[in-house]
Amino acid sequence: MPNPTQRHILGFFLALTAAVMWGILPVALKELLTAMDTSTIIWYRFLVAGIVLGFWLAFKKDLPGKSDFSKHTVLILLIATLGLSANYFFFTFSLNFVNGETSEVVIQLSTLFLMMGGVFIYKESFVFPQKIGVLLILSGLLLFFNERLREFMSFENRETIGVIIVVLAALTWTVYALLQKKLFRQFSSVKILFLIYLCSVPIIFPFTKPLSALSLTAFEIGLLTFCCLNTLIAYGCFAEALNCWDASKVSAVLTLAPLFTISFLKILVIIVPTYEFTDRLGLLSIIGAILLVMGSVLTALVPAFQRQYSELKK
Repeated sequence: MPNPTQRHILGFFLALTAAVMWGILPVALKELLTAMDTSTIIWYRFLVAGIVLGFWLAFKKDLPGKSDFSKHTVLILLIATLGLSANYFFFTFSLNFVNGETSEVVIQLSTLFLMMGGVFIYKESFVFPQKIGVLLILSGLLLFFNERLREFMSFENRETIGVIIVVLAALTWTVYALLQKKLFRQFSSVKILFLIYLCSVPIIFPFTKPLSALSLTAFEIGLLTFCCLNTLIAYGCFAEALNCWDASKVSAVLTLAPLFTISFLKILVIIVPTYEFTDRLGLLSIIGAILLVMGSVLTALVPAFQRQYSELKK
């Protein structure tokens, strides 16, 4: 049986794998959007993930039963489904307007929104480290966009539209995450995702063009396959990391995703100098991204700080 240290190390690497997968995802989506529309990409991702999770739960004989559902639970599940589906749609759709670095950095606002939602809805405390984290997040965003702030004053600018759409993605993810806390009373994270995917597939289907997959090139099929597998691998690693490590520490590692996006695109530009789907960030923008990540990490770790402080007082 693995000792606690080994489980912490495993939890860290599982969380890091999820962060890497989510960091690379916008790069793959940006390429795939040149050949397939947003709704169809999301539908395929939900369909594949739903089928695999369904088989897994059936194998474990752990599928949700009728007794698990009440009218209240169904309502919360429906709103959570709409929240996560909207999050997937807005984030993917935003990549028609902005590049991977920008989308991945702005989506980190979800950390700030979730914290504020916890404060106002669940009456959680808002302590000094969180205030520092908020300051770092906002300062990081200003530095990240330092060369583009003037352009964002115009709503005719495509990047402005893209950033607004990513903010909507962060807001809708926050709705899902806040409601997930309520669903955790009855379902595991795997069951929640399975139910959301199961509900999302028929909801999204009328807006899709599934047969467009037949006209994809081998490279584009590879991208679509990666995006589908990314959903499973990233969330699978995330769920398993929570079984090995503190949720706050897992969340802190996940906030590193923007740095993986930036690093991957920097390497890609070195290999392919003519690659166009990148912001080619300057030093100040990179420093801004690091500050934002630091703020997100600090905010995510606050529950661990509070727990340790409480234990010291005993």
